[in-house]
Amino acid sequence: MSRGASVFVTALLLAWAMISSAEAEDFAPSSHVGPHARFYQDAQERGLLPTHSVRPGRLARAKAASELSGEVLAFYPYWSSADPADLRYELLTTVAYFGADLGSTGEFTNMNGWPDGDLIDEAHAAGVGVALTVVNFSASSMTTLLSSALNRANAVDNIVSAVADAGADGVNIDFEGLPFAQKVNFIAFLAELRTALDDALGAGHISVDMPAVDWAGAYDFDKIAEQADFLFVMAYDYHWSGGDPGPVAPLYDDGPWNYAVRWTLDDYETYIAPYDLSSVVLGLPLYGYLWPSVDGTVPGTATGAGSAVILATADSYADDPAKGPRLFDDDAQSPYLTYQSGGWYQLWYEDADSLALRFEYAKTRGTAGVGFWALGYAGSEHPMWDELDAAYTVPPGDDDDDDDTGGGCGGNAFF
Repeated sequence: MSRGASVFVTALLLAWAMISSAEAEDFAPSSHVGPHARFYQDAQERGLLPTHSVRPGRLARAKAASELSGEVLAFYPYWSSADPADLRYELLTTVAYFGADLGSTGEFTNMNGWPDGDLIDEAHAAGVGVALTVVNFSASSMTTLLSSALNRANAVDNIVSAVADAGADGVNIDFEGLPFAQKVNFIAFLAELRTALDDALGAGHISVDMPAVDWAGAYDFDKIAEQADFLFVMAYDYHWSGGDPGPVAPLYDDGPWNYAVRWTLDDYETYIAPYDLSSVVLGLPLYGYLWPSVDGTVPGTATGAGSAVILATADSYADDPAKGPRLFDDDAQSPYLTYQSGGWYQLWYEDADSLALRFEYAKTRGTAGVGFWALGYAGSEHPMWDELDAAYTVPPGDDDDDDDTGGGCGGNAFF
């Protein structure tokens, strides 16, 4: 049985098992949308606007001031209030500006503030690459776009122009909910984009955002790895706002948790061959969810939709005597809170300590590095940056080429 057919059948069986079991997690493909898509839709519905000037970058990319032992890609949402001058560039290799909306004919329908010249110039001055995230979250739009060679060519031309004209370095492709019928055409699109971007920039960056669980088998891991510099695996939203309380990015699929980072990396490792996890960047969340719940029991039952809580706010909740103390789930290796305030609430998130565990796990598994959704959700002085520094900064005098604990080529690998 092919991977696609196998995954599809497995998904159906798992979905049936979930529906049949009162104790199962609420993580079903029919009700779950991609994590970036949901944040984007929320920002669009709220009418959030870009916060910085729209202009091309003026500075060429400088040599990176520090060396990292792996890739670190972080998303900068167009609605972020974080000042580009305050980002921790010494701990980043790529900033992905999120994002420009690509329509079904290959025309951009909303640039959402791109190009952000302030971001491009600050990143380039620090030796960090900038990629434009190109988004399409509509199955029907993706079908029209990808099934037409003419539409794909138009999209490629527009993407390359948007990157080159801005003085940026490459592109991050975020097509969440890719239809199974378009898996071959998606690869053709990436191959066409690869050729055109390299012709325009010499060596342009391409990364592709990938699901934690590819329910329909629509993403060919190996063929995408052939065209992309790396696959950014969105290893978060294992529990989501419309489901029951639980860890957003559980490390281990033990106890009551059926899916976790370990499960996801095992799946990618199996189906990405002949490539391996050095083609994968492990995406991690700088946010959690606060659910109204029946009580404080774990695993819990939601009484309404959860709301996103950024990491900085989650930390303040843990320090609040009315909401804390911080609890820790040993199976998921994730912190959480349970408290009463006119009813029960559960807050699940990842903090500096639990993220540090995931950094080390990513290195142990040999991934290219780690990444984050999203910049601005934890301030530049948050302790998670110290943990990232400890995990991925190469000490002076060390030669990272001899480091076999994982990671890509470090700092400037894909530019």
